[in-house]
Amino acid sequence: MDPQALANVATSDKLGGYLSSLPKLPATHHAGPATTVRTTVHRDHQIVVTTRYEITVDGLPIGAHLGVDSNGQVHCHALPAYQFPSALGAVSALIDNYPEEFPAHPPGPGGGGHGGGHDGGRH
Repeated sequence: MDPQALANVATSDKLGGYLSSLPKLPATHHAGPATTVRTTVHRDHQIVVTTRYEITVDGLPIGAHLGVDSNGQVHCHALPAYQFPSALGAVSALIDNYPEEFPAHPPGPGGGGHGGGHDGGRH
């Protein structure tokens, strides 16, 4: 896009219309492992590091879509402006930023506190 055209759009009501017309991510994510593959070559050796996160909160799996960059920093699609030094920090931030997705439950059978069921809305 032409820089002047971009400036015109950014300073008008057109930007909101443009942003709202972009495809939306699904409101829910499927639970399951989040896998990131990082590669590099060092002294003619190819290095591949596969990081796989299987995350549960209160005994229920969440599809947090975590990734790890080449410096080992964790990022999460639901919190795109943040980097975390660990997956635990990322999931803690998810709970803080999306409390409605993580309702409090009294402890119950099986230690998960739910006794079954998943609302499918966890990030």
